[in-house]
Amino acid sequence: MELYLGESVDQLNLKAELPTDKFKLTNPRLLVTTAVKLYNQAVELRDKGDAELSYVSFMKYLNLVNTIRKSSDYRKDEKYYNNLLGTKNVKNAIENAEILQKDLNRRYEDRAEEAVIRDKFEKLEAREKLEKEAKDRFVEEKTKAITVETLTTNLSGFQGDFISSWQLEAMIKQQSTSFIIFDVRSKEDFKISHIKHPNCVSIPEDTLKPGLSAAALFKTLPVEARLDWPKRLTVDVIVLVDWFGERLPGTAIFILEEILTKWDPSSTYKGVIKLLSKGYDDWLSRFPMQTTNPHATAFVKAAPLEDFSPDDIEYPDFDEAMKPLNIETIAPPQPVINRTTKPAIEVKKIEEIPVDKPITYPVPLPRSTIQKTPSVDQELEKVIITEASPVSRIGPIPIVDRNLKMNAMVKYLQDEETLVEKHLAMTVNRLEKEKEWDRIRSEREASANNEITNQLQEREKQMLEMFNKMENDNKLQELEIARLRKEVETIRTGTESKVKPDAEENQIQARIKEKEVEQAAMNREVERLRRLRKEKEKAREKEKEERANDEELKKNMLRIQENQARKNEELKKKREEENKREEETKRRLENQQKNSKDVKFDRLKDEASSGFGLGSKMNRSHSTPDLAQAIQKESEQGSKNLKVDRELKPLTTNRTRIIPRPDLKNRNFNPVYGTMGRGLTGLKNLGNTCYMNSILQCISNSTLLTNFFIDGHYREFINTSNKQTGGEISDEVSSTLNALWSGQYRSISCKDLKNAVGRYKSSFRGYEQQDSHEFLTILVDWLHEELNEIRVKRPLKEQNNYGMPDETAANMAWMDYTDSNKSVIVQLFAGQQRSSLKCAVCLKESVTFEPFFNLSLPIPPSNSQCSIMECFELYTKPEQIVGWSCPFCKNKKGASKKIDIWKLPPVLVVHLQRFYNDGIWRKRLNMVDFNVNELDLKSVVKINKPRYTKLKLYAVSNHYGTMDAGHYTAYCKNAEYNKWFKFDDQDVMEISGNEVRSSAAYILFYTAIDYQAPPVIQN
Repeated sequence: MELYLGESVDQLNLKAELPTDKFKLTNPRLLVTTAVKLYNQAVELRDKGDAELSYVSFMKYLNLVNTIRKSSDYRKDEKYYNNLLGTKNVKNAIENAEILQKDLNRRYEDRAEEAVIRDKFEKLEAREKLEKEAKDRFVEEKTKAITVETLTTNLSGFQGDFISSWQLEAMIKQQSTSFIIFDVRSKEDFKISHIKHPNCVSIPEDTLKPGLSAAALFKTLPVEARLDWPKRLTVDVIVLVDWFGERLPGTAIFILEEILTKWDPSSTYKGVIKLLSKGYDDWLSRFPMQTTNPHATAFVKAAPLEDFSPDDIEYPDFDEAMKPLNIETIAPPQPVINRTTKPAIEVKKIEEIPVDKPITYPVPLPRSTIQKTPSVDQELEKVIITEASPVSRIGPIPIVDRNLKMNAMVKYLQDEETLVEKHLAMTVNRLEKEKEWDRIRSEREASANNEITNQLQEREKQMLEMFNKMENDNKLQELEIARLRKEVETIRTGTESKVKPDAEENQIQARIKEKEVEQAAMNREVERLRRLRKEKEKAREKEKEERANDEELKKNMLRIQENQARKNEELKKKREEENKREEETKRRLENQQKNSKDVKFDRLKDEASSGFGLGSKMNRSHSTPDLAQAIQKESEQGSKNLKVDRELKPLTTNRTRIIPRPDLKNRNFNPVYGTMGRGLTGLKNLGNTCYMNSILQCISNSTLLTNFFIDGHYREFINTSNKQTGGEISDEVSSTLNALWSGQYRSISCKDLKNAVGRYKSSFRGYEQQDSHEFLTILVDWLHEELNEIRVKRPLKEQNNYGMPDETAANMAWMDYTDSNKSVIVQLFAGQQRSSLKCAVCLKESVTFEPFFNLSLPIPPSNSQCSIMECFELYTKPEQIVGWSCPFCKNKKGASKKIDIWKLPPVLVVHLQRFYNDGIWRKRLNMVDFNVNELDLKSVVKINKPRYTKLKLYAVSNHYGTMDAGHYTAYCKNAEYNKWFKFDDQDVMEISGNEVRSSAAYILFYTAIDYQAPPVIQN
């Protein structure tokens, strides 16, 4: 079920709080009824999958149970109320609240992470939508590239008011510019063949008369033409078409243009008027498939014969032809050039090139089509050889005809013109290629087919290579043109200034100049498109990088969803395993109870003579030794002669050795037998004693201390005359640790230890929830006092460390402390810290050095995750003290207090201050991140050469729930198996190292990696 009730577990805890003032006055029996309803409701909600409301109901139930236990009626009859509440219900509620709290914390964190990723994902989708809209707008604007302004600008620079067949075909295909075509050929010609388009309208040439107005023309038009005639006012372009596109006075196309521009004053035209360049004849040859009849031919009229005269006919003179020719005086004939065979080059801008027209290099006609006499080059060579020959040449000096130089100049100019045309054609082709590249890129971006996309990408790469080749070819063409111009200039400088260029040379130069202007315009367009292509390539690379980031974001989103599903499945399996384990435990207990009824005990053979007759009411304890048999055996052994070897007597030592006392107390651990492994025995909950069980399991896995108690070494140091506890706590701890590490039991109950602790500390006497840190502090203090080798303690000296080096003062304080405190507890758990008070007035410091057995680290007040190093930094952060009286200047204006860690112990206990009071006691649920494998505190310790700064974690005491209604567990690393285990009262299960870190961590136990224990502790 989706989360809906809150944003964090803290908010759920607030919802679970009860109005204590109201419930204090309520009858406890009514509260018990409400509590049972809450418990049943919580279980039902849990089964339905409503984790949030189930957690709130469980916490309300636990808070209500705590309120009931504080009432006076409950204290009078605890057993009655516990039966009403159900002893198992409270524990089940705590366990369920713990599981739900873990699950909810994880889900809230995942939801927060998902919210961040979802926000990024939504921004990504919005950006993709905007990019798609921008791309669509770009394509739409691109299809409208041919506008009236574009046509006017591009056409006016080259052909005035004409539109080429290429431009008209592109305009028809792109469908972005409105137009109408007026065909002014005869009605018969139009019927035979015309442009295949619904906007092509016939205006027969016989209806066009000079001086006719538009209104008068409308009356003479055919019916079908009248329907389309009004469109001339609204379209962007009006195209006029005749056979050859000749705008001469008196022609039909000239008359229609005059009517539209001059004799239609009452109308306002939106667009412009264009004449089809070279007429329908050119359209027919270029786009035959877009005509109604591609086989039509133009009707050419014969030339008029009005000016013909028979006198104009020249007849050959045969007498003149028979005369001998003087070769020296006859100039070689001029080369005859057929201009009609020269290809026409259509110059097209990028907007004029059709999108889907296949691109081919326009190849100009070869030079062989230029008709010339073969003697031109030979005569030119003769001229050059003659001019370079010495004067003493034998024979007559040839007469140089200057026309040969002019012919040579014309030849070079023709070559130059051909190269310019070729260069222009290559530029036009490059424009087409640029256009095709842009089209391919657009198609590739819009294509959803991977195969087509790959093909387009390959084509795009080929075109980029082609661009590089075309640039090199253009450079070669430019070099060749420059060489020809140099040759022409050389010939021109060698010719007399009196010789004027002929008409043909002027025409060639004019055409070259015109093509150079076109070439310059084309070059500018090519450069613009090249820059645009480069920008698009950069944008594409950036888009590719962003797309990769977006893909990574989507993968993260998918991974989160998969992790969520996997965790839900793991939680489901875990619940099933727990239910199965509970059923197994219940079945095993029933079998044990059944089997215990069938056990029969036989009397000992000597029981009748031991003083216990048949009528005696006393029964022998099976765990108590038979003293009669022991006495008999002792008497038998004593009757034998004993040989004493005096040499075996040990040497006397100055050390007074305490005689170890036997531990003959009979303890009832109420064990559940089973092979679990050494150190893997659980501790039964005796009624809210989970705080004690958690600490005992952590101490049990403190290997050095556990060995010290299990091996019996503690008896050599125990102080039975201790006025506070008399050594009883050490004995109980030793017995409990021996049972835990025997490997014989699945679980035991440490009732004797609890009773002993309750005798010496009243707060632990009952069965109310207690703080595990308080229990640990008191237990360690009792163990230290019982094992202290110094029997008579003296008070510590007052420290006066002003002006003394810190190391000297610290050593003196440590020696003073250890002179009165010498025990295994001090050896393992005692560290030293430096406390300083700096006066706000005189700035002098008052420094003292104090021992510690554990460090209570504050947690940052925010609910965000923090590291354990941040807690250490907060612990050593200076704080302001108000009203402190400075011993130096006697002012009471306050001081700055700072605590620094001076010396670390071999076993460091870190307590996280999760509980705080802001009117009522609350708990901080921050996730404190700590390293399971190694903790380096070198930066925290202030001594120059610190010891034990590298530590490893071996135990964690966890707390779940609130201060009044909570549950304790322990995570411990077993030294026997080098694995982590969870100790939840009597239940013990293996866990991974990653599960150790949780927001429930309350007390952390570290041991120094480089610590070498003394022999007594090692054994």
